[in-house]
Amino acid sequence: MTTTGIYKKAWLALAVGAILTFNACTKDDPEPELPQEEFKSVVFNFIELESHGDHYHQTTDTVQVVFGQDGNSIKSHYDLHAGAVYRLKVVAYDFAGREMQDEFVEEAAEHQMFITGAQEGVLDYKYEDDKVGVKGLLTTLKPSNGSMTLTAVLRHGLDKSKTSVDDWDDANHARFGGSADFTLKFPLHVIEGEDHDH
Repeated sequence: MTTTGIYKKAWLALAVGAILTFNACTKDDPEPELPQEEFKSVVFNFIELESHGDHYHQTTDTVQVVFGQDGNSIKSHYDLHAGAVYRLKVVAYDFAGREMQDEFVEEAAEHQMFITGAQEGVLDYKYEDDKVGVKGLLTTLKPSNGSMTLTAVLRHGLDKSKTSVDDWDDANHARFGGSADFTLKFPLHVIEGEDHDH
């Protein structure tokens, strides 16, 4: 075989190898996955407010509800006072310890939080963040009959044109579409007066 023939075969082998390698990469590479919100932990901060005419001042009294990765609160009991107004601030942490709740507000058209499970006439909630719900005013209208188990669901990709500010406690929120970014459960007791012991 001539030297020219050897070179031709070598180049042909290289060309075929390159084509096979290219095809293998394009055919076998997995489809890119859509990004999903994943949380290491979530904290609900209920900050008691003082009314000053048409606005509120925050006090130093805060009830923190901390959730684990299983979606349940780490304590078995939380008390709020009846006849008070609390600012709810939700803080969500990713696995690197970074806060990520601002992303929900930046994508307000795709997110809305619902809080269900309250007894009739005990709670009222007003969104403060373009109907997302990770910041809002929770009013405790009257004492609850014992402890209530509340469920907070942050839905992603729902049709917000079908929701209103009055739907914050809609137990049938799945009808608005989308899926749940988180589902968190916690016990809450709305009590009369300043002191309460168990």
